[in-house]
Amino acid sequence: MRFDIHYRPAHALAIAKLAAGEHVRAESGAMVSMSSNIEVQTDGPMGRAGGGLWKKLKRAVLSGETFFTNHYLARGGPGEVTLAPSLCGDMVVHELSRGEDLLIQGSSYMAAPDTVDIDTQFQGFRGLFSGENLFFLRATGQGPVLMNAFGAIETVDLSGELIVDTGHLVALTSGLHYEIGTATSGWIASFLSGEGLVLRVRGQGRLYLQTRNPTEYGRHVGRLLPPREQ
Repeated sequence: MRFDIHYRPAHALAIAKLAAGEHVRAESGAMVSMSSNIEVQTDGPMGRAGGGLWKKLKRAVLSGETFFTNHYLARGGPGEVTLAPSLCGDMVVHELSRGEDLLIQGSSYMAAPDTVDIDTQFQGFRGLFSGENLFFLRATGQGPVLMNAFGAIETVDLSGELIVDTGHLVALTSGLHYEIGTATSGWIASFLSGEGLVLRVRGQGRLYLQTRNPTEYGRHVGRLLPPREQ
């Protein structure tokens, strides 16, 4: 199978192209359309996608992802499934190699074949103060992984060190290590600067960054809305 992406970067749409008998699993609510020969199965607590109750509970409760995923199978011939995220923005495919880890911030994961296993990776208690997810999704195995972003996606092949705002990270590959810290020299200065917490990423690997921060966008739009009636 393969993913083709159209209408980048503002309103990206991914087309999962499946040969007969091939399948892809995607987050609930991501499907836009599909061929008439596509068979859909919804994976519940003990379903095959994600691998059992404990992994699914971790993903749903800790990373903010949905408890259910949909499994699309092409019956009797090739088929297509089109997928799109809830927010406007870009999508990218990372070709995961065996032995490689890919850490994805929770809301950016969209779809992958069953040759890719998805689990959670603890970010650290200091993530409580970042305003972002406490958990990354950890992809292992082999195959294409479809991810989405709010805004456009910048791909950075890093060899060294880079400081990244927590709200702009989409994913990072193995070989890169990160620490959560303040953007400035102290907590008070960091709070007053409006920058909050950042990731200090070191090593050699690939980073995917989004050009817009959905949390900050939500706060900005929220201030412009009229008060809710009680």
